[in-house]
Amino acid sequence: MATLLSSEILEKLEGKIREMEVGEKFPSERKMAEEFGISRNMLRESLRVLSDKGLIEVIPGKGAYVSNRQDEKLADYLESVVFDNQNYLMDIVEVRSVLEMEVCLKAAKVATKEDIHELEVIYEKMESFRKHVKKFNECDVAFHLQIAKASHNSIYPALLSSLYAISERKFFMITEIYPTRVDSAQKEHKALIEAIRNKDRKSIKAVAGKHFDIQDILISQSKVKDKT
Repeated sequence: MATLLSSEILEKLEGKIREMEVGEKFPSERKMAEEFGISRNMLRESLRVLSDKGLIEVIPGKGAYVSNRQDEKLADYLESVVFDNQNYLMDIVEVRSVLEMEVCLKAAKVATKEDIHELEVIYEKMESFRKHVKKFNECDVAFHLQIAKASHNSIYPALLSSLYAISERKFFMITEIYPTRVDSAQKEHKALIEAIRNKDRKSIKAVAGKHFDIQDILISQSKVKDKT
């Protein structure tokens, strides 16, 4: 019975979190315990579970705040899995290549005008940062995460963020090794935007297949490793 009650409370608390902004403070323990009709001990246990999930951050003496550490938690878990495998890099690259293709195809189905506009805004920022590789790469990450958001599947952005975090975002360091890659990368980014806008699955498969080429990524990774 206690387990069922705890599950119900967690479900209600997670629903409450979805209605709040990141950084927003939870009501006091007393107020929430009264709201849900439970003891403060049970509430604290529920908050601990939410904290472990990365949904909230509990600051001693100050209270609980809505957090955005879910991606970090997932990255920690995936990192613990992949680094037990000596071929983890190849595994990550393969998963990323397959996942990004599916993300682009899904975005082509459901992306809104607002989603596509945001992609165009990021693309223009990348144009302005052509000679600033670090800023260009930061925008490159944002571009691909925006495609994931445009898929309107909440799991895709979390998975991609985690993969980028595990690899220290070195997926996007090809432009540091090959500065001329910026030109072709931007042509591919532009083509992806147009293909998503036009819901053109054939073009997406062609462009994404080239853009997420495994050999390019592996070569860049080996070059980065040689530099360190």
